[in-house]
Amino acid sequence: MPEAVARLACQQARTKSQAVGAKLRQLNPNALVTVARGSSDHAATYLSYAIQSVLRIPVASIGPSIHSVYGHALKMRGLAALVISQSGGSGDIVKMSQSLAENDGCMIALSNTAESPLASVVHEVVDMAAGPERAVAATKSFLNSIVAGLWLVADWSEDRMLAEALQTLPEAMRETCNSTWDEVEAALADTERAVIVARGPGLGLAHEFALKLLETCAIHASSYSGAEVLHGPSAVFGQGYPVIALTTGADTGMSQVLDQLPRQGADVITLPPQTRTKHPLVDPLLDIQPIYRVAERLSLKRGLDPDNPPHLRKVTKTI
Repeated sequence: MPEAVARLACQQARTKSQAVGAKLRQLNPNALVTVARGSSDHAATYLSYAIQSVLRIPVASIGPSIHSVYGHALKMRGLAALVISQSGGSGDIVKMSQSLAENDGCMIALSNTAESPLASVVHEVVDMAAGPERAVAATKSFLNSIVAGLWLVADWSEDRMLAEALQTLPEAMRETCNSTWDEVEAALADTERAVIVARGPGLGLAHEFALKLLETCAIHASSYSGAEVLHGPSAVFGQGYPVIALTTGADTGMSQVLDQLPRQGADVITLPPQTRTKHPLVDPLLDIQPIYRVAERLSLKRGLDPDNPPHLRKVTKTI
């Protein structure tokens, strides 16, 4: 994974990202919308916090079915769209992107496939440079779509501190590549259910962790914002219910969750924030390697194949 991330710092990748960043800076959109599915949508959740924090413009997720199923065209004048797709081949993503482009949206795609149906309908394609994604469950492409998006945010906003943190990310990942979450793995070893809780950019990671536990380990996992989990979902988190809390330096609103759920009997495991790059939008990415390591080990212990989950295909064709 560090090598895949490092490819985004090469001159070719930087030149493209800087050009697209300059284009967005000139356009100066009033807001940005994201279009994605699955792990790509989790990456979009992460990036939405980054864009709103750094550029101070609203970001909203659009369901592709608005156009592909219901046939509605959205007005996009003055807006930009960020489309994330590893394959660039899902029909609903392509149709939605084409509709937004035809209605005055500035369409930017993050993709791992340069020659794809998506590339033919958007204005700019930024290569996430993940390399071949052979496993059915996305891993490198999830991480690299976030990092490519963060580079774009840094180039768009001309944020030197963010750019410097991204430059140090590959080495920080190498330093932490052998880190394990033994406590998390033990808590999930014999369970059929779990919940992942986070706030801020970590929410995208929580969604991704829950998805990987579902698809590779057959654990019925769900994910919630720490701001929402006490509004109803916590009613079922009783004795012995595994709750994994992902924290970041900006998670000032998690204390109530971490206080109440243990009192209900939930088995709460709090993972401390990483501070290797000392940037709140980059350090949480250091949790991605242990997330995938936990999912892989649990899957193998359960006699499953983490690279080929049952009933799944590499490219999901959604209408």
